[in-house]
Amino acid sequence: MDRPVIPIVASARELAGDLARETDPAAGRPLLFCPALDGHAPEVAEYLALLPVQDSNGRLLAALAGLPEGALEHACVGVLAVDPFRPPARFLSALRRAGVRSVANFPTACLFDGETGETLERLGFGLDREAAFLERAVAAGFTATGFATDAAAGRRLRAAGAERVVLHPGPATGEAARDAGAAEAASAAVAALKAEGGGRVLAYLPAGFGPHRAVLARHADGILAIAGYSDSP
Repeated sequence: MDRPVIPIVASARELAGDLARETDPAAGRPLLFCPALDGHAPEVAEYLALLPVQDSNGRLLAALAGLPEGALEHACVGVLAVDPFRPPARFLSALRRAGVRSVANFPTACLFDGETGETLERLGFGLDREAAFLERAVAAGFTATGFATDAAAGRRLRAAGAERVVLHPGPATGEAARDAGAAEAASAAVAALKAEGGGRVLAYLPAGFGPHRAVLARHADGILAIAGYSDSP
């Protein structure tokens, strides 16, 4: 069964526009607001938001300052959960003052795999730090969405208090067979987490995965994609 795309929007203009009114109410807090992606092509936006080429959470705070009251009523906000320069308690307080009530570890450092991912984890900038941030957010009264790249990571984020999990198949490689395999693996992880119960499980449609949308949606409660991504119908 086809699933409507839940948009990830990166600007106040998108947040206030038709995209916000056309989200799927049944998904619960359906819209994801992530200014760290603003101005970047979907193919590179997540990587640029994770790398020290910009202050991603600074961009978020600046965008929040310009929003009218109530603009985030149906939005979850994507944060750089591994930010080493902002103490979580103060950062969460700033988010609450801005009207944020729901957060997600998006973009997720889990996007880096292999040797890079292992190095980030050893340095304390991987999944454990993201889970710890979500755990603190939930303890502070926020609701949380956890982005994970496999079922084990999804379980870790659930244990931290994420009320829904989004499976990310990883970046597109341009190799049809490899990307198809990644989509199948993500779909299998969605099915495994759903079978365990514990909340909604969605799938993320990265740039380049348009041909594999049906596979990603097979078991998912919904699909998320960057607003305007041309491969998403």
